[in-house]
Amino acid sequence: MENDFDKIKDGLLVLANSITPASSFGGRDANDGYVASLTEAVMGITGGLVRIADAIEDLAEAVRESATP
Repeated sequence: MENDFDKIKDGLLVLANSITPASSFGGRDANDGYVASLTEAVMGITGGLVRIADAIEDLAEAVRESATP
């Protein structure tokens, strides 16, 4: 029978592995960021989305400037 300490230990291991699995190996993503878990990979998507938003803003500005008589 597990004691409370073992239950807490097992729970913490499950939590830690859900963030960064102990058996995983990290690598570089498309933005040259270091990614070692799915959580980090999902969070890294923000950088790409910001770059897309900046590009759209630049295009919108170019359209506004070209439409000015």
